[in-house]
Amino acid sequence: MDLAQYNLMGDFRVSGHWWLPSRPEERIAGTLSYSRDAGVRLELTGVFSSPEFDSVGFLSQPRSVRLELVLGSDADSQPFTLHKLDLLQLSSTSAFRVSYLLVGKHFLSPDEIAFGSARIQYTHLEAWSCYQHTRSAKSVTPDCFSLEVPTSVATLLRTNETGAAKEISLHAYTWQSFTLGLVELKPSAYFSIEFAEKTDLRTAFAIGNDLGQLMTMLIGEPSYVKKLRLFDKSDTAVEVFYPSTIRAEGEIHPLEMSFSLHDLANVAPMIVEKWFASLPVLEPVYDLLFGTLFGRDSFVRTKFLSLTQAIESFHRRTYGGRYTSVEDFTTLEAVLKAAVPTLTSKPLSRRISDSIKYANEYSLRKRIKELLRGLTPATAQMLKLSDAAGCADLLVKTRNYLTHFDEQSRTKLVDDIVAMHHMNERLTALLFILVLKRLGLAEETAARGILKRRFFQ
Repeated sequence: MDLAQYNLMGDFRVSGHWWLPSRPEERIAGTLSYSRDAGVRLELTGVFSSPEFDSVGFLSQPRSVRLELVLGSDADSQPFTLHKLDLLQLSSTSAFRVSYLLVGKHFLSPDEIAFGSARIQYTHLEAWSCYQHTRSAKSVTPDCFSLEVPTSVATLLRTNETGAAKEISLHAYTWQSFTLGLVELKPSAYFSIEFAEKTDLRTAFAIGNDLGQLMTMLIGEPSYVKKLRLFDKSDTAVEVFYPSTIRAEGEIHPLEMSFSLHDLANVAPMIVEKWFASLPVLEPVYDLLFGTLFGRDSFVRTKFLSLTQAIESFHRRTYGGRYTSVEDFTTLEAVLKAAVPTLTSKPLSRRISDSIKYANEYSLRKRIKELLRGLTPATAQMLKLSDAAGCADLLVKTRNYLTHFDEQSRTKLVDDIVAMHHMNERLTALLFILVLKRLGLAEETAARGILKRRFFQ
């Protein structure tokens, strides 16, 4: 069974034989399955002869059992490596939940699982790339029309070294299928990533996730990894399958996206490079921001808290913000701590000390006002955030209520879920615009694109 034809959106089952790397002579028949909802499962007709699989001891004292590696092959001798398996069932048969399925090579130890490059496909990538996969051609007769189909892979984007990636490039080609009575042509695109050094699975996933977040911001909708192929030094291709939160891919026309590759023209490589350069400073902000987009089932109030925290973190990490110099505050801090009565209980004294420690940091209210006042009047008006002081007061009071449930901080947003959803959309757009400005886009361009996919009253 050729699993290279599958991606994370499809289901499959493979029958084969499976063994521990330390016992290649002991092979057990079983079935490997993958589905988008259930992830990877391995069901064996028997049990590995290893101490942790003593069924009598296991049933009398249930415990968690994890295997680092299990190897396998199917009837076509296709090699499989299963990485990080957790035991689900043990009797005369056994079943495992598998964290990672690596197809194409046997890895004899976890240290061997390292790669030099990756090829990643994302949802919506073909539409975003705007690749012209067919071209009109002159027909030899007026009774027919002709199409030219490019046969080579086109490079649409290429970057210089970006962090852990030596080079990132975007490629597209025409996928072709010919059967009796049917010719199918459609665009296909993928990012190729050459790592700066040999990279383990964790780092490969991190780079793929970071690039996917950038694509999400540019497209305006969550962009998931739908296929991951890794290459070792010998250029052996390894298909990777793992549990995913990927959702069915709906169609988005390039004109409906915040920014297609065509919109970005020659600045796309710069944006990619600056995006990865920004990660050491802004990664915590991105985690909060994109968590509200990929976690679509999150509660509206939870998203609001994450977005206000992301805004505060963005300002702190890009602008800093202290009321007075560190030297002057150190003197003041000593005076304030000395003023605490000696009879104060230790827990209260510690609480006061912690409050004093961060007293010189700008408040959330001040940070929000500075960010809003840094926008052009046109952008602030489009976001419906023109009243910087009033918006800051509303956001801070709502955040305080949802954190401390102090009735004095209760606002109209607290009880109006629809209004809070619309505020979340505005805050998401605000953060995207601020990030894109740091990546080199003009504010007007950033705002016009981002607001194509954010909807609020």
